Amino acid sequence: MAGYILALDQGTTSSRAILYDDHARPIKMAQQPTTLQTPKAGFVEQDAQQIWQTQISCAHDVINLAGLLATDVSSIAITNQRESIVMWDKQTGKPLAPAIIWQDRRTASYCKTLAAEPASRGESDSGARSKSALSKVAVSDTGLNSSAQHGMAEEVQHLTGLRLDPYFSASKIAWLLENNPKLSVRASRGEIAVGTIDSWLIYKLTGGAHVIDVTNASRTLLFDIHKLAWSEVLCARFSIPMSILPTVLPSDGDFGKTKKGLFAKQIPIQSVLGDQQAALFGQGCLDAGMAKNTYGTGCFMLMNIGKQPKISEHKLLTTIAWQRKTSPTRPDNLSFDQIVQSGMRLLQPPKKEVTYALEGSVFMAGAIIQWLRDNLGMIKTSGEVEDLARQVDSSEEVVLLPAFTGLGAPYWRSDISASITGMSRGTTKAHIARAALEAVAYQTYDVLIAMQKDSPHPLTELRVDGGAANNDLLMQFQADLLDVPVLRPRDTEITAKGAAMLAGLKTGLYDDTTMQASWQVERIFEPSMSADMREQHLSKWQQAIKRSLMTL
Repeated sequence: MAGYILALDQGTTSSRAILYDDHARPIKMAQQPTTLQTPKAGFVEQDAQQIWQTQISCAHDVINLAGLLATDVSSIAITNQRESIVMWDKQTGKPLAPAIIWQDRRTASYCKTLAAEPASRGESDSGARSKSALSKVAVSDTGLNSSAQHGMAEEVQHLTGLRLDPYFSASKIAWLLENNPKLSVRASRGEIAVGTIDSWLIYKLTGGAHVIDVTNASRTLLFDIHKLAWSEVLCARFSIPMSILPTVLPSDGDFGKTKKGLFAKQIPIQSVLGDQQAALFGQGCLDAGMAKNTYGTGCFMLMNIGKQPKISEHKLLTTIAWQRKTSPTRPDNLSFDQIVQSGMRLLQPPKKEVTYALEGSVFMAGAIIQWLRDNLGMIKTSGEVEDLARQVDSSEEVVLLPAFTGLGAPYWRSDISASITGMSRGTTKAHIARAALEAVAYQTYDVLIAMQKDSPHPLTELRVDGGAANNDLLMQFQADLLDVPVLRPRDTEITAKGAAMLAGLKTGLYDDTTMQASWQVERIFEPSMSADMREQHLSKWQQAIKRSLMTL
């Protein structure tokens, strides 16, 4: 079966489009940067129109670069930055405010106040209390202390698998409604729509479909991952009308076709996955216990935990990895004769099975290197950081604590500030560069330790992807800290591939053999550090965190 999958990959700092052939091989890629705006402390925004325009431009560009026509494209797959939200007018399709990005921390004090409320409060009262708390939100990030999280925080975690944190979508939506009274009135009239980036792109692509995939819905703090539905209780607590939320579909659902005139033909959108779930799928982590780590702007480790959700006891997130159609099976494993005698159908219709994952989110990974480049001017391009770091054999006592937006899993402390400690008169920018790379690996180690405590499956290898996975120095240090092999595939840009693979399986363009053959190891980093040296490194990191906590 011939054909191509057009994968749209909308990230935090760029929009990309990649074409995959009938063997799941990338043919061509087009990419355009997007601009982050920080108008106030704690605010991180983007122009929603720019997100759309760069994404559709990349889609047209990549088809032209490949020398193909839109009629050659069988299906569109979408993967996107998660938690970020867009609010728009249902009639005109125009954004009503800048997109609020996942890194935004403007609602930190609101989340802290809400977390301390009891979980048993009635819906109408809780909505009023939540709105009152939101009206008092300060622009500065006052932090979300984990010790204050009880009651409401526990209810949120039980229903959604997430933590009550500004990182997720709900408080961003609530802030827009509370701080723009006209929007709140229009929301009550059903005149506006809100959604994550996938919802926004699908709306624009189709000319009006207001839908969301289940993996992105599971990152909003409004979705019950057990019932697979929007939670009326949580929508009431955040004072968000359910009428403005999109319809939730499986990851390989039918999301609609592109509107007439956008391409030479109407192309079906047949797979949507949040970026980290797409990477997990693209890495072939289809069995429970398999894990991947994506080194992008942030750092995200996900472990497949199977068909049942397990709420973390060690400050990790439980999230939906994907929901997809299973192959038809014989009912109850009956023989053919037994089926005929019982009058049952030979094959049961396929089910939409849900796979869950544990996740540890690190806020700053590749963004640390960008900071060295853009703020300190130590390097001209991000790729130069490895050569700079190799100028010294050790970071010595230098530790870079990259808490520019607080610390993510397993600490979840937005009140911690970034710092560089352990410097001496002999410290050079090479030491700082090496400490920056080590900080990425240290944070991943912390997540893994928490993950191993939650999961019955021991980690035997870690599959990696993302731009920073191409840094050999970082990957070797990561293997040394984790004491397990780190496997880097030939194609480290695996996020778009994961979404494309799911679309290809849905359309029949790919099968399981295609998926297995498409994942190939480029290099295995075997751990080589002694246990004593590993403990010295980890002790240095842990002491830096303790010092930071003591200053609060």
